[in-house]
Amino acid sequence: MEYATGQQLTRRQSPVWRALRAAAPQTIPVLAGYFVLGMGYGIYVQSLGLPVWMPMLMGTVVYGGSLEFVLASLLLGAFSPLSAFLMALMIQARHLFYGLAMLERYKGFGWRSFYMIFAMSDETFSITCSATPPEGVDKGWFMFFITLLDQLYWVGSAGLGAALGTVLPFSTEGVDFVMTAMFTVIFLNQWEKDKQHGSALIGLAVPLVCLMVFGSGQLSAAVHGRHSGAAAGFTPSDGKSSWGGRGMTAVQMGLTIVVCTAATMLTRFLPFLIFSSKEQQPPEVVRYLGRVLPAAIFGMLIVYCLKGVTPFSGSHGIPEAIALLATIALHKWKHQTLLSVAGGTLCYVLLVQLVF
Repeated sequence: MEYATGQQLTRRQSPVWRALRAAAPQTIPVLAGYFVLGMGYGIYVQSLGLPVWMPMLMGTVVYGGSLEFVLASLLLGAFSPLSAFLMALMIQARHLFYGLAMLERYKGFGWRSFYMIFAMSDETFSITCSATPPEGVDKGWFMFFITLLDQLYWVGSAGLGAALGTVLPFSTEGVDFVMTAMFTVIFLNQWEKDKQHGSALIGLAVPLVCLMVFGSGQLSAAVHGRHSGAAAGFTPSDGKSSWGGRGMTAVQMGLTIVVCTAATMLTRFLPFLIFSSKEQQPPEVVRYLGRVLPAAIFGMLIVYCLKGVTPFSGSHGIPEAIALLATIALHKWKHQTLLSVAGGTLCYVLLVQLVF
């Protein structure tokens, strides 16, 4: 029979260790989604002729999802820091609303608050705005580890994709539905929590109208989740990067990455800078937006994830509809996030790989 040492017992009783153990299961859906999307991002960047470490660098300092895809293609073109800054600002503008929604939740945790704001991605926001730490678990460390693990998943997957290229021993087709399933579950949680559903319905309706009127390319520019720059209407230039002989110099690449990072940080930190004083409370309208925006944002993200689905070609949206219904049914049945997300994703994977 083995006995735990005093050091092991101390570690298990540590509030930091308890928070890490509580946070890790919450991030499993993100790990699954980031593994596929991050691998794809790494492969994409390497295919442009950029160095193998570039995806990990951009994932560490920019951590902007689709902005990183766009940034990779920008590095192959002419040096234009102002254009890069404005483009990044437009793509990342949604983080202003994330900040408004998280004003109260992220306050009072010292340096941990700084990092949580710095690394506030779509997926991390979707978890931290609704997840509640178990009894006895420090809230600040709980949200910190959710944020840290999510970024480590993205950076690690991107680096792995860049290193391995297209050599994969199994098909991952359909696994990226995990993001759609996760956003759907969080949307349902917000729907059940709120007595009024106007903002949730608007979040679904507005992007649907934009999708029908302007097409998926314009919706990408407005919403932007973690998909390729090509999906957003950006394609690499005909030239190669300076690493292959043409394009920006190394210094110009570095400056372009810096300005895109600055634009991203501006959208994430601005709400917290404006309402930084403990005595300065946000106006009631800001508090109201913080309450109603999450449901609207998740509705918008669901539509964005499904923007490439059309009833007029391909599988006609049938596997997506079935998988969404399976996700909703599982959540209504058990109200367990992991089960709902995993079940809906597995359903979609089986449909696209074996049926359609």
